[in-house]
Amino acid sequence: MKKTIILLTAAAALASCGVDDIYYGEMYDPSSLTEAPYLIDWDAAADSVDVALIDNFMVKDEGIFWINNDPASDPGANWVNYWGQAHAMDVVIDAYLRIKDSDPDRAAEYENYMRLWHQNRANNYSGPDYRNDFTDDMEWIVLTLIRMYEATGVEEYLDYARDTYDQHIITRWTVDENGGGLIWSIESGRAISKNACSNGPGALCALRLYEFTQDEKYLDDAKMIYEWLSSTLYTPETGAVADNMANGVIAGGALSYNQGTFLGSAHMLYTFTGDRRYLIEAMRAAEYQMTSMSTDGIMNSETSNANSDNSLFKGIFIRYATLLALDENIDADFRKELSDFMTHNAIVCWTEGIDKSTYPQIFFNYDWTTPYTDYYKYYQPQVSASTLIEAMTRLH
Repeated sequence: MKKTIILLTAAAALASCGVDDIYYGEMYDPSSLTEAPYLIDWDAAADSVDVALIDNFMVKDEGIFWINNDPASDPGANWVNYWGQAHAMDVVIDAYLRIKDSDPDRAAEYENYMRLWHQNRANNYSGPDYRNDFTDDMEWIVLTLIRMYEATGVEEYLDYARDTYDQHIITRWTVDENGGGLIWSIESGRAISKNACSNGPGALCALRLYEFTQDEKYLDDAKMIYEWLSSTLYTPETGAVADNMANGVIAGGALSYNQGTFLGSAHMLYTFTGDRRYLIEAMRAAEYQMTSMSTDGIMNSETSNANSDNSLFKGIFIRYATLLALDENIDADFRKELSDFMTHNAIVCWTEGIDKSTYPQIFFNYDWTTPYTDYYKYYQPQVSASTLIEAMTRLH
């Protein structure tokens, strides 16, 4: 059963922001969660996707992940896989937090995967520690290390996160014709580019380090990074976050990766400072994803290739939008709209976007409306959709 429903936003907060106050989409009514065939046990669904991710893509004695489910077919491609390791491990952490009291044996197994992942430095191809030419790659690793510390209390994870940030991330802040900003990469030809993908996660790293150390320098860093991002790549009239700035010129359209990290850092800054300007900017960025980066209520794919970084991007938006939707200190109508939007995506993804008949050989597509059928299955869309399914266990 499909219904067209109209979801009202937090009009009081957004009416003066130049953002469309109404989201229209051909959507499953989220109340159908209580009706056949959409009666979904999200915990059971999450257990299924966690097992599928681990069984099909993880090297279990190393805690790291292959790009495809047949690593012998292309070992070279799997070797250069780094930044996605963070997001795959984040799904394992999601599962660990969900089951650690109800299934301690499986939780212990997942905690060991975290230990091995750290021991093998997340399959970093650049050296014995977590440093990497690409700033955003390191930032995602740092964020996952902090989550591992938060989940397990192992201080070493936080120590490595802090050291990587202090020595190899914030040191890439430069002032040039682009203003400030963290460079995308130190590789020749790329060091001139200041990207949303390096500055959004950079602000998040600083905020999470502030959360667990209470060192004010990290809050100052976060404000500095965010202010550059907000004043250059963010468009307040729409909520869109452009991709990059190089040679003083802004280029590239909005991507769910950038919308998610922008709203995530804005939301955390609001949490730590109480400044509602940050909250409004977070809500605008979320609204832009729902209104302008989705079709019939489903987030756009942003790629036509499963073996693509872009096929992981939607999960990044989901992770930080979930935190926004769960924050009881903000407008309830907006939170419901955002939660319903993600729930609609999850219902479609779980009921239409995957063939579950061959479990545990089940694979998600970059298009959440259609099962993936190619011979080689890739972990980027698997991680993105698994993040979505895990998020449902928190939203419902």
